[in-house]
Amino acid sequence: MTQTETRSNEAAVEPEACIICGGTTFRPAGISSGYRIFRCMECGFHFVHPTPPLSEIAAIYEKYSSNKLYAAKAERKVLRAMKQIRRYRQLAPGNRFIDFGCNIGTAVEAAIRLGLDAHGVDIDEESVGIARKEYPRGKFHAGALESLPADWADFDFAFMIEVIEHLPDPHAYFEAMRKRLKPGALLYLTTPDAGHWFVPRDFTAWREVFPPQHLHYFTKKAMRRFLTDHGFEVIRFIWSPKPRLKVLARKK
Repeated sequence: MTQTETRSNEAAVEPEACIICGGTTFRPAGISSGYRIFRCMECGFHFVHPTPPLSEIAAIYEKYSSNKLYAAKAERKVLRAMKQIRRYRQLAPGNRFIDFGCNIGTAVEAAIRLGLDAHGVDIDEESVGIARKEYPRGKFHAGALESLPADWADFDFAFMIEVIEHLPDPHAYFEAMRKRLKPGALLYLTTPDAGHWFVPRDFTAWREVFPPQHLHYFTKKAMRRFLTDHGFEVIRFIWSPKPRLKVLARKK
């Protein structure tokens, strides 16, 4: 039996409950690259079902590395991150900064240029290797959040840029992440916005739909519920003309 046939058989199993709101009513949103996508009718959350095995996800990332693309635009990304940090840093209680899913370290470099004590973590060793080479003033760690040094804690300001849509288990990731933040810490998170008016009626025609790299697609309603359940208070959603969900939240 081929992998495609196995995936088709597994995909015949319908979802039982939404991982965000617990809803049990779903609508098929289409099939992309052989992966079925469903929409929760209660909170609007879209998701790949069933979740692909970790080995399958890892194989895709090994084949399609985006590091060269990011590196080519590195300085532009540093300057963009500086604008974001400068705009919101006054809402953070201190100057300890961490970028969860830091890739090649551009946001960490941006924070350093603005005088913050900046750290970055990414699961990809190649990305972190580039970050250490290009931005030696930054503090970087390659590995899962559970493997972070004990003193990587009590952060005041966290970035999570285009990360949550990739996570096989966003709940587990957030529980590990929030332990590293001090009470009152600021979180700036971005992810594709499945509820944006720009998203086509045919959901799978949306450019952000490319499983298994992207597994989860949040709406504002779903994101608010998710963050609240993990002990964050939404400060505000930031308007965007593009289908990009941008949110500021504070750890309670």
